[in-house]
Amino acid sequence: MARPATILLMLTLIAGATAGHAAEVTPSELYAQVVRIEQEIAGLKRHFGVVGEARVEPKSGDLKPRHAWAECYIILLKLGKLRRHLGLTYIEPVNIEPLRDMPPNQPWGMTQRILGEIAILKFYLDIPGDSPAAQPVTGKRPIDAYNRLQQVSAELELLTSPVTPSEVYGEVKRLNADVNALLRHLRIFERAMPPPRRENLQPRDSLRAVFEVMGEIQRLQRAHSLDTTDFKGFETDDKTVPGDVFGLVAFTLAELQRVKAQIGMTHAITAPAVYEENKSPADVVQLLGYIANKLHEIRSR
Repeated sequence: MARPATILLMLTLIAGATAGHAAEVTPSELYAQVVRIEQEIAGLKRHFGVVGEARVEPKSGDLKPRHAWAECYIILLKLGKLRRHLGLTYIEPVNIEPLRDMPPNQPWGMTQRILGEIAILKFYLDIPGDSPAAQPVTGKRPIDAYNRLQQVSAELELLTSPVTPSEVYGEVKRLNADVNALLRHLRIFERAMPPPRRENLQPRDSLRAVFEVMGEIQRLQRAHSLDTTDFKGFETDDKTVPGDVFGLVAFTLAELQRVKAQIGMTHAITAPAVYEENKSPADVVQLLGYIANKLHEIRSR
């Protein structure tokens, strides 16, 4: 039997080798894994006789690995929704400790979790065939990988149903819990009040409210010497759907993690979403407004 010291040395060497390899992950390698996922989703669509292709408007911008990670998280949420749709037990997506600057290996790891979850679904559904091998690609940027992930995410909705305001609300509650934790960490007594509820709102109103929260988070990022990302390419118009809001909320959560990491909340993992029903854009906008008011209180930090 190996001595404890020998085992510790072996684990250290393995961890070091793994970290060294992970650091070499490129946007092109991530993109190749997303193509594998896309092919697997196409197979699920064939199995269920789903025809047609989701229409997604490609986005532009200088996105980072954390944004690809956020879209992978959404895909895992939708795979969980597919589980519910099929009468299977729901599986909560993994969460991650806050990072100031997420390395490219993290979204790559999320693609492997997605592929693993699809493999489990195929086993349960008795769908034959192994996962396709990755085909090498070159010259891809983080935005290319994100846009391909966005397409995959939209294709999954053809197997279940579009994102609802209730699902958006569940993610906004996660954001609210994170902001509450941030206030506690900074020892700021909350004096903010929820804004008055406004009825007859639309998803575009929810999106505007998310941008207001993002603006507050980016203010904190600048205050803590963190760079910010321009999300103007994610603004929409009257065609805004809950899925657009869902995606930007995920980005907002990802951006807040950088602030948490910077101020020492390195082990404060965001809580999972709670299943919600019968929520409307009015509920989403009101809670987002409350979150923005809370963040506005952090002024002298």
